[in-house]
Amino acid sequence: MGLLQTNAPMMMVSIADIAGSTPREAGAFMVISAADVMGTVGGGNLEHQLTRKARDWLAQDAVPMAQFMRFPLGPSLGQCCGGSVQVAFHALTAQRRASLLQGIMALHGGQGGPGQGVAPVWLLLPSDQNPDGDFSVVSGDNAPFLAAQFGNLRGGMLANNGVSAGLAGVSHPSGALAVRLDDGATPLWLFGAGHVGAAIARALAPLPFNLHWVDSRADYIDHLETSHLHPIHSPNPWEEIADLPAGALVLILTHSHAEDFEICRAALLRADLGFVGMIGSATKRARFVARMRARAVPDAALARLSCPIGVAGITGKHPAVIAASVAAQLVGLRENMQVQSGTQPENKTRQFGRN
Repeated sequence: MGLLQTNAPMMMVSIADIAGSTPREAGAFMVISAADVMGTVGGGNLEHQLTRKARDWLAQDAVPMAQFMRFPLGPSLGQCCGGSVQVAFHALTAQRRASLLQGIMALHGGQGGPGQGVAPVWLLLPSDQNPDGDFSVVSGDNAPFLAAQFGNLRGGMLANNGVSAGLAGVSHPSGALAVRLDDGATPLWLFGAGHVGAAIARALAPLPFNLHWVDSRADYIDHLETSHLHPIHSPNPWEEIADLPAGALVLILTHSHAEDFEICRAALLRADLGFVGMIGSATKRARFVARMRARAVPDAALARLSCPIGVAGITGKHPAVIAASVAAQLVGLRENMQVQSGTQPENKTRQFGRN
């Protein structure tokens, strides 16, 4: 946010649309001044060229209010992605900068209700049909409308006048570009704050997960809460399962096999969770499955248990290695969930982890 709080001339560069294979998704953006850059649209030569173009305009004091250009990601850019991106360039006037700051502040200060974490915050940018239009922040009661249009995608172009009925009281230009300022973080409950739990929490910190970190030991969970980290001291952690939102991911790695069992059983009895993973060996899984079957847990529920956790083929036991493997598994699961829900523009899912 520091760059936005300066008086330096700057512009916002956003991915408005994609075709084929691209480094980033529609809605990715960066803010560029003569000396600084905030954010990224994928790196590489594309980002270098976009930064250079923006700085050329800034040096000439000729920054467009709204200009859209398509860039093929081929030999002309020295990239071999094979797709193309439509890029939006917007001058950041004082009002537009204030709106972007307002959206970021809403993002860091807002919660989406019990168990939901960060509420969606969107920014509407004018198209070149209305280049002098202002930016509009969409949050609160209006945000679910845009979330329904784009799912977990970061944004894209809205049809002309296509949002009028759904955004009551929001000033928005025709054919606007919608950019999601939050990252559509997937809710994740991590049970256990020991060495491996702490390593996983660190590995997930820069990733799009809204982490609820639960432990029955108060002195293990005394971390500061942030917009994406919610420490929870719970003497009976398995009781937390009832309040999880549908689609949430669950990781179980407490200091106690008895706690692991009760959390795992409660989670498997909820068919609407996106993932239930537990640290341990195949032997531990077999023993837990036998005990749960004896307590009338259906086989269909038991089949949803992923244990061991992590990417197949990574066998290292160091906490950081386990964390890297689990983080990769969760990112793959998240993308597969988006594909299945129609919110990720991929043709094929990828298989991660072990069952």
